[in-house]
Amino acid sequence: MSQPALLALYAPYCGGLSGEEDLSAALTILQSQSFDGLRPVEGAPGHAYRLSWTGGQAPLETISCCLKFPSHPSLNYSFELVTHQLVRWFMQVEIQDGMDSDLPDAFWQWLLVGTEQDDDSA
Repeated sequence: MSQPALLALYAPYCGGLSGEEDLSAALTILQSQSFDGLRPVEGAPGHAYRLSWTGGQAPLETISCCLKFPSHPSLNYSFELVTHQLVRWFMQVEIQDGMDSDLPDAFWQWLLVGTEQDDDSA
């Protein structure tokens, strides 16, 4: 599917076209079927991880994800969620050339606790 068509499809679920640049970058990540990140740890180098997924062509479709930590092969998380939620988290990723990035804290809270952090909380 073309990028303009994907933007039109996902925009209503991801804040409209006001964040078109972030949405476009997130959809590029979605189409790659994997995301390599680095979860920072205070006073340590952090934990490298790879998130991969299958399915999820449409915003309300369920996407199957697998999260792996290369330095800890026994840690594998499998989960499903609606595709637009993953895209919204990707919209919050800051892609930096040559540097690993991380998914937002809301993703990690959802993964570990099962709820998202309230955007209005301090």
